[in-house]
Amino acid sequence: MTITFIAAVARNGVVGRDGRMPWRIPGEQKGFKAATMGHPMVMGRHTFESHGLLPGRRHIVLTRDLSWSADGVEVAHSVDEALLLADDEDFFVTGGAQVWELFASYADRMVLSEIPLDPEGDTVFPGWPFTDSPVWREASRKPHDGWTVVTYERRNPRTQVEVGPGVAAASATQIKAGVTCAIGDGERLLLTRRQDNGLWCLPGGAAEIGETWSQSAVREAHEETGLEVAVDSVLAAYSRPDIVIVHPDGRRRTPFGVCFRAHVVGGTAGVSDEVSESRWFMAQEAARLPIIPAHRPLVRAFFETDSGVTLFD
Repeated sequence: MTITFIAAVARNGVVGRDGRMPWRIPGEQKGFKAATMGHPMVMGRHTFESHGLLPGRRHIVLTRDLSWSADGVEVAHSVDEALLLADDEDFFVTGGAQVWELFASYADRMVLSEIPLDPEGDTVFPGWPFTDSPVWREASRKPHDGWTVVTYERRNPRTQVEVGPGVAAASATQIKAGVTCAIGDGERLLLTRRQDNGLWCLPGGAAEIGETWSQSAVREAHEETGLEVAVDSVLAAYSRPDIVIVHPDGRRRTPFGVCFRAHVVGGTAGVSDEVSESRWFMAQEAARLPIIPAHRPLVRAFFETDSGVTLFD
């Protein structure tokens, strides 16, 4: 899932005035149509209402208004809900400023039409300008008559997940032997939000030489959440040749491992250099989260299978 910001930005950072772009340059918006066609677009309610439905694209509107709806629109009330609706597809975030700010830690690229004007406006692109930015680097620049399309890429890329039949058969893909821990508390399950891509997952990681599967699970749970856990049983033994994890350094790994049921024996769930958030969820709450693809069946299995049942895949 590649997340791209797309916008037209004036030299002074202005992107809008009174809900409209304060310029009109013939041909400039054709690039927006070409880039976004066939992809989901995430936007705020005011941005959607400024242009309405655009053909050939899914519209995911992020709004705090629980009663708002519109024909042909998918409505989200949080970033997590928007990510879930995107369903692993590459998508574009089209504005406005508050929505770009909400997705700032998730964006992988920015495609900006830079306009050589200094208009008055009431909306500015967040973080502008990006000269000497510690987060973004300029990847390409394509001049046009009256504007320049500049593509920026994240200096430290997010970990990506590729999903599809046969993706693990690609060259340089290796098996990642790992463990995950489904830590339960009655009907609740502990999930963690990853630092490297912002998605939710079960605590876990790579098995180390000299450890048993269960020892690895206990260690990973403690390193990521601070919890002391005890293993109860095996929830699943799994392999996912349809999923490849692409790390920022280019390593490609396909998941293969064991997931344990476990319970807490000490400590309080916290964060770490790998985890930005730890929370307990009921089944209905977990179903509304953007969970990494390899862990979705494991989360469902925790809530839907008896404790004595082990899944093999």
